[in-house]
Amino acid sequence: MQAVAACFALHVRPGEAVTVGFSGGLDSSVLLHAANRHAAHAGLRLSAIHVHHGLSSCADDWVDSCRKVCEILGVSISVIRVEVPARSYEGIEAAARRLRHKALADQDADWVLLAHHADDQAETVLHNLLRGTGVRGAAAMPESSGRVLRPLLGLGRDVLVEYATSHHLAWIEDESNADLRYTRNFLRREIIPAMAARFPRVGQQLAAAARHFGEADALLDDLAALDLGACRPEFPLPLTLFRQLSDARGRNLLRAMLGWHKLQPPDERRLKEFSRQLRTAGTDRHPRLDLPRYSLWCEAGKLHFKTPD
Repeated sequence: MQAVAACFALHVRPGEAVTVGFSGGLDSSVLLHAANRHAAHAGLRLSAIHVHHGLSSCADDWVDSCRKVCEILGVSISVIRVEVPARSYEGIEAAARRLRHKALADQDADWVLLAHHADDQAETVLHNLLRGTGVRGAAAMPESSGRVLRPLLGLGRDVLVEYATSHHLAWIEDESNADLRYTRNFLRREIIPAMAARFPRVGQQLAAAARHFGEADALLDDLAALDLGACRPEFPLPLTLFRQLSDARGRNLLRAMLGWHKLQPPDERRLKEFSRQLRTAGTDRHPRLDLPRYSLWCEAGKLHFKTPD
């Protein structure tokens, strides 16, 4: 309750519409319950949204369960059905997460609340570091991002369990959470407990590291904005811009531009090679980088960008 109240006091104004991403699991059940208790005092219009992926044979039962919980709480709920492709370059886990975030982003609300907590933050930092991401990836999740708020980000899962138990909350257990084929489940069930045996505060320390990385990432974005000079942060960009910068600052500008378009940069090896080509290719050369979600290419002295139709 204190975490939710503090988050609302910092970001949300009386009368605004707030919707909770409600899966029916422990985390979102605690968030919905706490937000509902606080919403009346804060003069907020609270609702819930459940994203139906259809990946589990229990998905329809989860919808029924979520609707019953919202009926008891007196909270309106919307159910959004999405179709996750069986085969995707992202993998099923990432594709489902992307579609879920899009469904949430499309909601007509002032704020969308997500139930990520400190243990999720630790998993995200570790996952991204093992994928070889830079500072931007290691920064993980902020409490506030656009219209998204994460009020529970400073709390460990043990606190959520204690809250749910003390308020006699029931929640859904997703059977896929036990499937170690998914990287996050493997980290959550195998790797982080092993680390915690040696470093008991591993969750808090990784979450603190994420905050530090977030500050560094913001500074790198500021540097990229300075390096743009008089140019707008839009494609196409003049190649002379990259040729005036050091290799490291050129890569940083490219990462920032892609980040501002809500896209992941390529892996470090491909990023370095493409950045080198931008800075050194002659006028008769046309470096190009094609990835599943976007393409970058050089033409007429400019760096162009497009996403698939």
